[in-house]
Amino acid sequence: MKKTTFLIRFIDIGLIILFGFIVISDITIRSQIELPGSDPSEQTEDRDLMLFVINIDLNDQYRLTDFHESITHGTFTGVESLEPALRSLNKNIIEDGKSPVALIQIDESVTIQRLIDILDLCDRLGIPKNVNIESFRL
Repeated sequence: MKKTTFLIRFIDIGLIILFGFIVISDITIRSQIELPGSDPSEQTEDRDLMLFVINIDLNDQYRLTDFHESITHGTFTGVESLEPALRSLNKNIIEDGKSPVALIQIDESVTIQRLIDILDLCDRLGIPKNVNIESFRL
């Protein structure tokens, strides 16, 4: 009989502690994370995409080419010299009524910081970007 009383007290104390933690815990959602998925509004815009490629070479060279027509828009040294050309290309694509998308291709020995610099540049200019060509339905 004595062991049963101890077990009941132990369960009571455990439940009191559990309910105490539930009461004092803050369960509000502090941020909204956008998960990848298909959005019906994005699927209608896929037909109006204008893809261009930013190649990052080992010698700090950035080559800007058109994806479908293989037209080279220029070779640039450094992100600072690439920015005006990218801004101009973005403006021209939007004026044609299409949505620009940058496909970024890097040499395997290029540092990640150079890739991040290009990603930041695309963010500043409002250009959607992708590093994986297989994710596009061409």
